[in-house]
Parts: sequence; C-alpha cells; structure tokens
Amino acid sequence: MSAIRPFERSDLEEVAALYELVMRSGSSTPAPGLAAYLERVLLDQPWADPEIPSLVSLDAGGRIVGFHGSSVRRALFDGRRVRIGCAGQLVSHPDVRHRAVGGLLVRAYVHGEQDLTVTDTASDRMRQIGMAVGMQLLHLSCVEWVRVLRPARYAQRLLRTRRGSRRPASPLAGLLSAVDTGVSRVAPMASPPLAPDTTGGPLTAAAMIEHLPAVGDRVRLRLDYDEPYLDWVFTELEHATGLGRPVARLVRAHGGRVLGWYVYYLLPHGSARVLQIAAPQRAVGRVLDHLLHEAWIGGAAAVQGRLEPRLLEPVTSRRCMTIYRGGALLHARDKEIIGAIASGDSLLTRLDSEWWLQDQAVDLTS
Repeated sequence: MSAIRPFERSDLEEVAALYELVMRSGSSTPAPGLAAYLERVLLDQPWADPEIPSLVSLDAGGRIVGFHGSSVRRALFDGRRVRIGCAGQLVSHPDVRHRAVGGLLVRAYVHGEQDLTVTDTASDRMRQIGMAVGMQLLHLSCVEWVRVLRPARYAQRLLRTRRGSRRPASPLAGLLSAVDTGVSRVAPMASPPLAPDTTGGPLTAAAMIEHLPAVGDRVRLRLDYDEPYLDWVFTELEHATGLGRPVARLVRAHGGRVLGWYVYYLLPHGSARVLQIAAPQRAVGRVLDHLLHEAWIGGAAAVQGRLEPRLLEPVTSRRCMTIYRGGALLHARDKEIIGAIASGDSLLTRLDSEWWLQDQAVDLTS
C-alpha cells in the first residue's frame, strides 16, 4: 500500500521528473522551467492553503510514484465562506499503475477539507476514477459552444490540429480570406458579428472587485476575489502564450453603466478561448456581443467556451454550435452547492478552475 502525504517544496524536482516522464516527453529529465512552474501555480499562488494541499504518493522505499495537483479558490455560498479545491495534475509512475495509485490519490483529495471539489480537465481515465470515488459528471459543463467567425480559417485550423502539425499557417492567407468573405455573404451562420451597442475598456483587478456584487446578480455561489489573487491571475494569464494573448475587457452601456466583463485568449487565425463572461442575466447577451465583435476584429477564426446555464439562451441565439467534450466533474458534501451550480445560480467559470493553468501552453525551456 502506498503512503500519501502533502506535497512539499522539497519534492519539486522529483515531482517534475515524474510529470515529465508520464505526461510530457517520456524522459525523466524535466524541462528546465517545469519545477518552477509547479512551484508558482501550486505553492506560491496567494490562495494556496496548507489544509488543501497537492498530494504525493510514496512507495515502500520513499520514492514519489504519484502526484495530484491542487489549486485552491476562496468563494462565498449564500454569504458564507467556502473553499474550492480544483483537482489538477494527476500522474502515477508506470511501475505502480497496477496498484491504483491514481485512484487512491483522487479519493484522498476529494475527501479533504474543501467544501467543493471541481475539475474542468478530466480525461476519460480521470472521469472513471472520479466517479468511482463519488464525484459527479456535470453534463452541461461538459458542453462547449463555438461561434465560427471565419469558416475557411477555422476548417484549416481543425485539419492542422488533427494532423498534429506545428507548421506556420498556410501561405494561401489571401485565398482563405476571400473564401471567408464569400461564405459570409451567402451563409448567415458565418456572417460577422454585428457591432455592439456597448463600449469596452481595460478590466483591472480593482474594477472586478468593485463591480462584482452587481455583476454577480445575487447568485448563491461566486468567488470571493481580492486584489492579490487577481493580480496573480492576470500575471499567470500572460505566461500561457500557447493559448494566445489574454484579453480582459470591462463592458459598459453608452451611458457609462457597467454591464459586466469578459476574459478570453485571442489567437489570430485560431480559436479565441473564453475563460469568463460575467454579467447579470439581463446583460449577458450584450457582453457576449461585445466579445464576439472584438474577437472578429482581432482576427479570430472562431470563439469558443464552456456552456453554462446562464449562457444557454445567449449563445444558441447567436448562431453558435455546441460540442460535447466531457471533463467537468464535481463533489460536495453539501448537495445544495451542487444544485446551485447545476441550476445556474452560480458564477463559477473556467477562469476560476484549473483549465487555463496548462503546462503545455507555457514556455518551460528556461
């Protein structure tokens, strides 16, 4: 039986070597920046909580043979403080796969001190393990919405992704643009988003905190943001260059009233990945319109994000497709928390999960 204990700073190099072996190159020599990345996002983030730590599993000789990452979020549920554990990296050494090390780590983590456990990035294997230890699959959050802006560009991107190509974009950029222009004239589904009746400005940590009570629209569950945490988030967003350029905008009506905000990654000629759309229900559509138009101006081929209950009507009425991805699991001892999330009485987005903390999107070469 493997022993499980909290992840410590002194474990960084050994865990990085295990992670590199299992999840990245197949070598036990980690990328130069991998240990520093794990330290930054798991140990040094402002809300790191020693009561909800990442976990390691040890064999009889004291070697680390398993690892489960933990990212902690502070939230409010019906006005009381709760803690959310975001279940992240899960790896076990090939030598001990037959010992169910991954399952033991997940069970230990899920039944920790947090009020709610979530993950947005569960693989097929993680879904099996998570559901076996009591986690639930949140089907609506397993759906992604996609608004195609430039069909030819989007199709080219999909083909290159499926083939695993890392070559530069096709030199036929002019032809693709002409095709997109022609298609948009005859196919309403591919027409450019209309110019919004709103204005946008930079979104800061201070502005998010100031306007969160109004934007939260009296939902039962939302994060309890503070400036140190949001400053850390905005800094870390800049590191994930593989996802694109982070864009964060505060959206106002023409009279100056704040309607909400959004945060997404803009990847010209690729998909813009939405992390958060925050607005009262009555204003979600107008904030989404501003995002779609800005992504169009920025050259995105498509915009996509996780479907949430409050987004269902706005995205489906704006010619968006939906795709079932899987991957959203949660667990809470208080079933009312799960009910609030499932019913849309919450503001819990990909910005608040581990989804964007992807090592594949970060330069780890130094």
